[in-house]
Amino acid sequence: MNKAAKTMDSVLLTAYMLMFGSIILFFVSLSLEPTGLVSFINGFSSVWGAFFLSAVLSTGLGQMIYNYAIGRVGAATASIFLNLNTLFSVIGAALLLQEAIKPAHLMGFVFIVTGVIMGSGTLETMIRQRQKKKVQMEQSANVTFP
Repeated sequence: MNKAAKTMDSVLLTAYMLMFGSIILFFVSLSLEPTGLVSFINGFSSVWGAFFLSAVLSTGLGQMIYNYAIGRVGAATASIFLNLNTLFSVIGAALLLQEAIKPAHLMGFVFIVTGVIMGSGTLETMIRQRQKKKVQMEQSANVTFP
């Protein structure tokens, strides 16, 4: 993915990936649930609206941004932030579907954010900045005026 993101436009890469995946999923869903397409056609317009918003905004735009990030910062750094998908899914479910956020979700949020901070190097940077600031304050306190 990293090599493809560096040599190919992230929009085109995302389009190929999502089209290929959706075609496979379509045929798998037909084989697993043959009557599902008929019930899907008779759905409400609000369901279709949610479907297209989810497909275009959440999946398409999100994956496009992620593929762009892989090309810019590398796969290792970008994969750390992939863990935030779960967090945004829970927030989206609470806002759009009026799902309740439970204590287990809040604990998961804390674990996810802690893991991303530790894995991305942000924690080490914050510690170094605090130590540097502390040393500077100690040095300025020890300065004597003639």
